[in-house]
Amino acid sequence: MIRTSRIFHGKSYCLSIKKNTHQITSTQIHPFSSKSMKVAILGAASKTGSCLALFLKQSPLIDEVAIFDSKCVYGLALDLNYIDTRCKVSTCNCPGTSLEHTLDEAKVVMVVADETSKEKSNEHEVLKSNADVLSDLLPSVIKFSPQAMVAVVMNPINSLIPLALEMYKKAGIYEHNRLFGVINRYSLRANTFAAERIGIEPECTMVPIIGGGCCKTCIPLFSQAKPSSKLSQIEIRRLTHAVRTSDEEMSKASEDKEKPYLATSFAAARFCVSLCKAIRHERNVVESAYVRSCVIPELTYFATPLELGPAGIQKYLGIPSLTNYECELLNSVIPFLKKDIKLGEALALGHENVSSEACL
Repeated sequence: MIRTSRIFHGKSYCLSIKKNTHQITSTQIHPFSSKSMKVAILGAASKTGSCLALFLKQSPLIDEVAIFDSKCVYGLALDLNYIDTRCKVSTCNCPGTSLEHTLDEAKVVMVVADETSKEKSNEHEVLKSNADVLSDLLPSVIKFSPQAMVAVVMNPINSLIPLALEMYKKAGIYEHNRLFGVINRYSLRANTFAAERIGIEPECTMVPIIGGGCCKTCIPLFSQAKPSSKLSQIEIRRLTHAVRTSDEEMSKASEDKEKPYLATSFAAARFCVSLCKAIRHERNVVESAYVRSCVIPELTYFATPLELGPAGIQKYLGIPSLTNYECELLNSVIPFLKKDIKLGEALALGHENVSSEACL
């Protein structure tokens, strides 16, 4: 156990954490028979899914985007294939085998849903609905793409990733370093806000995100903004509040009260491209994601910056030094994350069973 220490300058603050930057080796890596980069999108008929397909169609790293939904997506595939980029979009309309064809040889699987767009849905209804969707899709993912990187773009991420990992364990697979909760829409917002305040291009800005995958548990670390942080403590508090209330502001600004999906789709596409780069052995690919982690001893899942590699998480980059304010936020989100994690595990195992996951 060590105390947090600032990477660039300053003092150490906050609670003790484990320095979890060790290299990860996988014992269940199975080589793909195809060298082409195929990405599968499950839930492509949703607004987030269709926009994600559009963004990925433009990537020179991807050879094929295979789309699937319970609704017909043949028209979407046809429309996307009119776009004059090398990447092709495929779908299969054969009942009973369309999901298998979508997942076959997929190196990355993006699981998407838009249930949070319904104004009438409360948190419990969203969790139940999206947990059912994920529980229906994952057995096929595990069966037909057991070696794929799986990125979940659904809410509530804090509970769905624990649920997903328990389902993998039930199937006899423990590849937790290939399972990701996509949270980097908060990174996009933090990068934009910081760049605007500092006066640099947002493409050159990187604000780490730690914590969880919702507004009340995500913690943007403006004190660690790169290439450098020129923000006062007052500005950091103001920008952090802006990031954590951005979903609420978007909902207020929308006439039909829909949740934002364009930025979410772009964030998911960026994360997917990072996974593709890592699979192609590119170095120094870093993204924040909500994953199985023991960086906080009290929690078994947590979001921190990760270095990605061909087998998924290559290195946990840990938590940098925190300001007093950021440390207060971290301490405040731990109870929420504990509750969310237990809820997700209970959905997979039943309330009478306890997960074997622990941080020693």
